[in-house]
Amino acid sequence: MKHYCTYFDQHYLTRGLALHHSLVQHAGDFELTVLCMDQECEATLRQRALPHVRLLPVAELTARHPALAAARSDRTKLEFYFTCTAWLMRNLLPQIPVGELLTYLDADLYFFSSPQPVYKEIGHASVAITPHRFPASLVHLERYGKFNVGWVSFRHDATGQACAADWADRCAAWCFNRLEDDRYADQKYLDAWEARFPGTVSLQHLGVNAAPWNIKDAVVTAGPRINGQPLVFYHFHSLVHLGRQLHDPSLHRYDADMTPSLREHVYRPYLLQLISHEGAHTADDPDVLPLSRVDDPRSGLAVPHLLARLRASELDRAQRLSSIEENMAATKQTISYLKIVETDRDKRLAALEAALEAALENTQRMEAYILSIEKDREERGASIHVYQEKLKQAYADHAHNVAYIERLHGEIAAHVKVADDHNRIIAELNEKLRATLAGR
Repeated sequence: MKHYCTYFDQHYLTRGLALHHSLVQHAGDFELTVLCMDQECEATLRQRALPHVRLLPVAELTARHPALAAARSDRTKLEFYFTCTAWLMRNLLPQIPVGELLTYLDADLYFFSSPQPVYKEIGHASVAITPHRFPASLVHLERYGKFNVGWVSFRHDATGQACAADWADRCAAWCFNRLEDDRYADQKYLDAWEARFPGTVSLQHLGVNAAPWNIKDAVVTAGPRINGQPLVFYHFHSLVHLGRQLHDPSLHRYDADMTPSLREHVYRPYLLQLISHEGAHTADDPDVLPLSRVDDPRSGLAVPHLLARLRASELDRAQRLSSIEENMAATKQTISYLKIVETDRDKRLAALEAALEAALENTQRMEAYILSIEKDREERGASIHVYQEKLKQAYADHAHNVAYIERLHGEIAAHVKVADDHNRIIAELNEKLRATLAGR
């Protein structure tokens, strides 16, 4: 069984119901947990008792997680909704069997074929995310994030749980609808996952998360297919209902055109699903701007919307011009500061060069001094060698003299012995002489 989760309020109810219908048609055995963002949505879903659906009131989720409840106080409704994405997954992941995948789906997705190719691409990965796949003309939008939160999968394993917990903690601390440093809403955090959480796969199937931001250069054909590959699901981002089943697909925001094939095979089937869940009869045929018929009487509905869009774009342009002027003033200040820094740098470089020259002179003097010491050492070494030779000769002479003296001592001892013998003989002769003289 496949495990999915999403969230929506009463305003997005028909889109959530369309998502559920598409899962029933294409996903096989599944369970979809819906985080009900208001009481009206919860009441309607409980009354309908949809198959394969489990309901989770947002009050229950915030009661379980104080960090999420606290985050609600400092952000807008949309920003709080963004914050809930990660906390919904963190809350549900331990509840599914170990080793299986939990997948978050945006409520404005709609499946046109089986998601099995997606699971085949995920394989045994612990985390799966979907790149925006911006065309070259929109690559600047990557500053808001390279990946889209439309489809995010976590496996119930150590890596999946670690990534889910990290994402939830970061979103609790900061999740705002503005670009700041390396953060934007809950989305830009995904950019670091491939590096921080090994086992993260970036889904490359062209039929996964096709959307207004990547449809510009795509070829849509019957099936429907995107560039020859089956369309698994489409992300109906920023679809605006103008009334009488006329909608603005907001393709203009991404420099894309509504082609007949895109209208017929993607948008029209989805709009028919939305109508079926509204519960009100309408004779109007669903359509998107620009209208397929120039004589469509609903053309007038688009005028206020287009004027509002023009007004908003003018206000945005004025704000951008004001920001440009502020940036120019800040840039001038920065340039002045850089000039001061450059002047200071030049002074520091000059002082450093002078110090280096002085150090070089000192080094040269030290080298000359060391050379003189070395020369003196060599001369002293030569003198020591001479004295060593003389000392050796003195030692040799001393030994010769000692031997000579010892020889003289021997000769003297021999002469003394001869003298002693001579004196003894004389003494004996004297004794004999006395004895002779006495005998007369």
